[in-house]
This record gives sequence, C-alpha cells and structure tokens, in this order.
Amino acid sequence: MDVRDSLTAAGFRMCRGVFDLGEIEALRVEANAVATAAGTACVRHLRSRSKVFAELSSSSRLLGLLPGGLRPVRSILFDKTPDENWPVAWHQDLTIAVAEEQEIPGYGPWSWKDGHAHVQPPAELLAQMVTIRLHLDDTPAANGALRVIPGSHKRGKLSGDAVTQVDQGLAVACECYAGDVLLMSPLIIHSSRRSTKPMRRRVIHFEYAREKDLDSRLRWLETRA
Repeated sequence: MDVRDSLTAAGFRMCRGVFDLGEIEALRVEANAVATAAGTACVRHLRSRSKVFAELSSSSRLLGLLPGGLRPVRSILFDKTPDENWPVAWHQDLTIAVAEEQEIPGYGPWSWKDGHAHVQPPAELLAQMVTIRLHLDDTPAANGALRVIPGSHKRGKLSGDAVTQVDQGLAVACECYAGDVLLMSPLIIHSSRRSTKPMRRRVIHFEYAREKDLDSRLRWLETRA
C-alpha cells in the first residue's frame, strides 16, 4: 500500500528510520536552542525561528513522503519533558493559521493563538491536508505515544460530543522512535496519554496543504520559507 492509499484508508502511516541518529542529534541541538530561546514547551511558527527547520519542512526527504502539490503551512515544536508531561484528550485538528480574520462563508469559528488568527475551515480543505510528525526521541506507549482511531478521518468534522463517543477500543498506539515519521490526516481522531515512564519527547510537527484549497480571500500565516 502506497502513502496515498494508506492515508486514504487509515488516515495515518508510520515511516520508519527516515532520518539516521546522526541527523537526529543535529536536529535535537537545534530544537533545544529554539525551545530555550522561546521559553516554552510548545513553540509555534517554528519555521520563522529556525532556518534549519524551515529548510527541513520543504526538503525532498519529507516532501517525498507526501502526495503531490502540498507545501508547509504551519510548524510547531512540541518539547515534552518529565516536568512537562501533559495528556491530550481525544480530538481532531480542526484549525488552521491564517494572516488575518475575515468573515467568509464556511470558515469559523475564529480564535486567536499567540496573537494570530486561527479558524476552522471547511472539512474539504482539512481532508486534503497532511501532518508530518518527526520524532526526535523514542516515543513508545509508556512515553505517551500518540493514539489514533484508524479510519475516523472519513467521518469529517465532528462535534466535541461526537468525538468523545468514539470506540476507544479501536485505538492504535503509534509507537515511534528517533528518526521515525508519522503521517496523519488532521481529521483523524487522536489523543495521547500522560507518560508513565516520562522521558524527553521532542516532536517536529509540520502541516501541509495545497495553495488552491484555501479561499482566495485568505492567506496562510506561514508563507513560503
């Protein structure tokens, strides 16, 4: 099954050993520097803070894992530590970051994060997006591996109540190790538990979309690097 078929059918795919440990160590050094400078365990707009990660997001190594026509539109560093060991409830990733707020049919509700406009776009746009999660550290189940409900992305945008009613017995733990990449649809229902054996969990989170899918009156917040 190729990447497109896997994402269409299951809504996620794990790609093993995309980066070797030497490459990962260099990315860890950069991630540590960025997180220290930002003073937070969740660093948004990563591409604007680091030339290394800006170039990585558009590299042939990552773009080659994706269906054609996608480009990076959002970037985040998650830097969980034994002291920053928070669980994440079941949810879908329903918002995108744009340059300004405008009232456009099909887009809403609006919110603001770190001083920037975010909005829920039509489900059709989200269905074409793909998220890449590059793991800089080992993330087995005991260290809070992401859990997903395979195929749940096919249900489109769900209410919070509908998400909580999913059959959690269908969940799959996406156990990844340093250098692995997890591809996923923003619409797949996912969560992560608090780590029972907390270790460092640095994940580079890149979201990709097609330029033509965004309403022409809006602009992605993160422009081309």
